[in-house]
Amino acid sequence: EGHSSASTRFMSKLLVHRVFTQLIVAGTRRHARRRPRLNPRKPRLAVAAAMDKNPETNKYVGYHREEVGSESLVGTVKHFDCHAFLVHGDADAWPSEEFDAEGDAAKTLHDAIKTAAGEHKSGVHQFKPGTSAVGKVKLNLSETGARGAAGDEAGDVIMFPQMRRHRLGADAVNDPAKVTDFVRRAVVSGDDAGEATSHRAHLFVCTHMKRDARCGVCGPALIESIRDELKRLDVADDAVAVRGCSHTGGHKYAGNLLLFIPENGLAAKVEDAGETKGVWYGYVTAAEIPAVLERTVMRGEVIPRLWRGSMGMRPDEHEAAAAAEAKRIGEPWPPLKTPCDACNVEGGGGGGGELKDIEDVVAGGRVMKSVETDRDDDVSKCDVRVGSDGAASLAGDEWPPRWLDRVAIGGMVAGLAGMLAGVVFDR
Repeated sequence: EGHSSASTRFMSKLLVHRVFTQLIVAGTRRHARRRPRLNPRKPRLAVAAAMDKNPETNKYVGYHREEVGSESLVGTVKHFDCHAFLVHGDADAWPSEEFDAEGDAAKTLHDAIKTAAGEHKSGVHQFKPGTSAVGKVKLNLSETGARGAAGDEAGDVIMFPQMRRHRLGADAVNDPAKVTDFVRRAVVSGDDAGEATSHRAHLFVCTHMKRDARCGVCGPALIESIRDELKRLDVADDAVAVRGCSHTGGHKYAGNLLLFIPENGLAAKVEDAGETKGVWYGYVTAAEIPAVLERTVMRGEVIPRLWRGSMGMRPDEHEAAAAAEAKRIGEPWPPLKTPCDACNVEGGGGGGGELKDIEDVVAGGRVMKSVETDRDDDVSKCDVRVGSDGAASLAGDEWPPRWLDRVAIGGMVAGLAGMLAGVVFDR
């Protein structure tokens, strides 16, 4: 009987040891599987081309994400004088760094302008005064296909405020010699060769999914909303062109909308419409589209609460202009903002410049900048990622979550204590 009791106690101790060892091993594996809070695994981009119907995706990268309206838009556009768009494929095919692909037409044109300018900084080709007839140049890609505009052809270069279309052609735009000659004529010398654009107003929406999930989700949905509203207003098809475009700077402000319109809007007679101006809007949602079309496109007014800046305007000039416009139309200034402390950091800016918060959620399969803060709760509001299944989630979200670890550890300790007590009292 004594031998049997000793054997039972030994087996109980062995069982306790094995259970405890397995719990430690399991916990270690759980920790190894855990995605680091600010360095999630490389995601595969698979978010739907239109506004994702998944409420969680829409919450974290769509119109309803908490960062919308969280920051002032004042002065978030770098200074430039001319905006050129190369018609070049679909946004779904653009790499995250659209001007880095060797042998691609986008890189060929970008390099030619950069060589002529001598410097490319903050998303703008920095021509020195007197070296370019059109001034400082910003270059973007414009979509073909369903998110392109009637009359666009691959290899076209559309320039604003010149309102000129240069049809280089898909082959010529890949030829460095021909592209260099085009830059010399159209940019450096200001040759007006080419043709006038057929549309009186041009709207561009950032749809660059591989650069950032927020633009990739909000952009296509915004284009659809704009086109639907234009139809509802019975605006002629040849009056307004709506296109998707590449990274404009400031993904956190998605939806990003660029408008090139007559100074006094489309409602004015052609002879009274004025020169073309370029207006940048941020935090644009479908709900804002009726006001944008009625006030900005048709009447030429800016909406201060959405206004990021304008082509030809310096960032330090924008605040006074926005405040004056808000006062003129009787709107509150500064506009009300939704608090998001993690995003409210010093710095920032648009036009391709550095942003110190979450400039890139996803960039070609890599997670870019994240806000540097010890406030986990704030990070969980703003730092998002797109997972391998295409669903959006918070970079602060982990699976297994930490609270589950605490429960498991508590259960492990309680169970271990119970087994030890059983062994002791069995004596």
